[in-house]
Amino acid sequence: MPRSPALLRRGAGLVLAALLAFAPLPALRAETMKTAAPPATRDFIAPDAIDWRALLTPPPAPDSIVARGEQELMRHLQEVRTPEQAKLAKYYEDLTIFRMLAPVLGDWCTAENLPRTAAVFRQAYAEARPAITGAKASWTRERPYTFDAAIQPVVDRPNNTSYPSGHSAEAALFAALLTELLPEHAADWQRQSALVRWSRIVGGAHYPSDVVAGQLLGEALAREMLKSPKLRQALEEVRAELAARRQKKAA
Repeated sequence: MPRSPALLRRGAGLVLAALLAFAPLPALRAETMKTAAPPATRDFIAPDAIDWRALLTPPPAPDSIVARGEQELMRHLQEVRTPEQAKLAKYYEDLTIFRMLAPVLGDWCTAENLPRTAAVFRQAYAEARPAITGAKASWTRERPYTFDAAIQPVVDRPNNTSYPSGHSAEAALFAALLTELLPEHAADWQRQSALVRWSRIVGGAHYPSDVVAGQLLGEALAREMLKSPKLRQALEEVRAELAARRQKKAA
């Protein structure tokens, strides 16, 4: 498949995201979604469904022109980073489905109110995780702050590698599943995914090429998952739960 045009189109989304006027963020909530033990299932996607080696190109070599440009960009973003951008980075740092749902549907979107939603998206992420960690292990790209000590991120420093971005893959996966679930909000889900990608760059955790690669991987995982009858049935259950909660809230 041709890669460069796709990367350029998706990379352009980062520039647009940077120019967005960020809406007020909902209050942070202590979600339990990621603390529970992930289900040890393979209902949504087969372990070898995604060949990430064929999907993704290797990251730029550290001494390449592209990598040097990204390093300079990271230093510049740190210099001009605003408090609102730092807040955005912290908001999406502990990424769950509810961090993407709440800005669109309302702060009633919590694991406590929507337990089936929490379980389905927790399982989707758990089944996607091996492909993400496998790609990271294959390309041991240093994090921006590891490569350049001048970079001081405003988020915690993960102890894994930089390429591809796990947050970006997760956000792209969730955005695609949410688009299937609530297509009337398709633009909102894509915007949430773009904000997650931007937050990882402006927060100092990732280079731009990391998040674009993560997006490509997350979208590919979503395409495969949506072929699963079990996932589609689960999404119907989530749709029903959301509708019931909305009706209860409106009453």
